[in-house]
Amino acid sequence: MFSKLFFGAIAGAIMLAAGPAQAIDITHDLGTTAVPDAPQRIVVLEYSFVDTLAALGVSPVGIADDDKRDSIIAAYTAIIGDDWTSVGTRKSPSLEVIASLQPDLIIADTGRHAAIYDALSEIAPTIAFDSLTGTYQVAMEAAQTIANAIGKGPEMTARLAEHSATMQAFKAEIGDVSDWSAQFIIDNGEGIFLHSPVSYNGSLLAWFGFKNNMPTPDGHTYEEAIVATSLEQLSEINPQIIIRGKYADPGLTESWVGQPVYDAIAAVKSGNVFDVTAHNWSRLRGVLASEASAADLVDIVKQLKR
Repeated sequence: MFSKLFFGAIAGAIMLAAGPAQAIDITHDLGTTAVPDAPQRIVVLEYSFVDTLAALGVSPVGIADDDKRDSIIAAYTAIIGDDWTSVGTRKSPSLEVIASLQPDLIIADTGRHAAIYDALSEIAPTIAFDSLTGTYQVAMEAAQTIANAIGKGPEMTARLAEHSATMQAFKAEIGDVSDWSAQFIIDNGEGIFLHSPVSYNGSLLAWFGFKNNMPTPDGHTYEEAIVATSLEQLSEINPQIIIRGKYADPGLTESWVGQPVYDAIAAVKSGNVFDVTAHNWSRLRGVLASEASAADLVDIVKQLKR
């Protein structure tokens, strides 16, 4: 890890190059940070923050893209371009690469990056939001705060108004689904993971009116939001609709076909198991991502076997 002296030297060089800048105080999950007016060199450490910048037409200089440039989907690159530097994985981004980009703002995840928050703050002003375990509502609130931090508050307010109208239109098209229980699951070929009512996708489905048969956790940790489970537990939850994201083909759930416990699950029995793009549903969150998920839900509801 670089020394404080090294980070301080970088920060000083940036200030000298850019000249004095007005700062605004931004309150976020890990405190209050003075952010320079209209930062130009932004590093983001979660996909949802890429989404927020894309919604504003702002290009970051660095992205924690899990060392896979194609993890930044075409809907984002069509807006932000592809001239960013990978800073490594979301779980363990490279402080050295981040520092080399001379950012004037870093946007981090509350849970993933709490342990390195001080080190990130030595490189540049850093603000943090709960992307990993946050709900749909939390993602929308974070988008507005991030926009305020980069001098784009009014633009995001207008975009969120447009977003609300878009989502309400999708909701009207989907109709009354209050009698249906829906469960989003991830199948990685070796295990399955259920997104609970306090997860991003669980809360998004609830916003559209779907029921969730999982118990609502008291707390809000990753293990409560994204729950590893078994066939027997899935059977007990017994959803009427399964929305499945597969990271392996065939998935583990497909090996269960023919087993009485699996075949008796309401969604399986009625043929209401629907596949969506795992990466987009499981990892991407935000304004653009939720609109894409809503469009998928419209298609799913049209195919429901009632």
